[in-house]
Amino acid sequence: MRTNCSQVVLENFFEPCILFLLMEKSNYGYELSKNLKERCGCQVNVGNLYRGLGRLVKSKDIEKMNVKSELGPNRVMYNITAKGKILLKEWMKGLDVQNKTISKLIKNYKNKYDSGK
Repeated sequence: MRTNCSQVVLENFFEPCILFLLMEKSNYGYELSKNLKERCGCQVNVGNLYRGLGRLVKSKDIEKMNVKSELGPNRVMYNITAKGKILLKEWMKGLDVQNKTISKLIKNYKNKYDSGK
């Protein structure tokens, strides 16, 4: 039996968040991880973040570039592709539908069972 229902809604939610963040500017994995938490409310472990980035690179929704670093080894920077912008728009449409469905359930529940009685 599932005990943490919040994970149902948020599973893979960080992927459209990555696309959203990359719409604003190209970025490194570490910065994306930090911004996911601050800007989207997603806390993703490093392994899942890089697996998600790998999936998005493989599907050509984002691309990665090696950037020379003066402090050490090259760093990998990610940016969104035209295909990724289309995917983000599709995600937003789907999330909007889910948001309306979830909001309706919450409203109906509160009206019937949690009205302060």
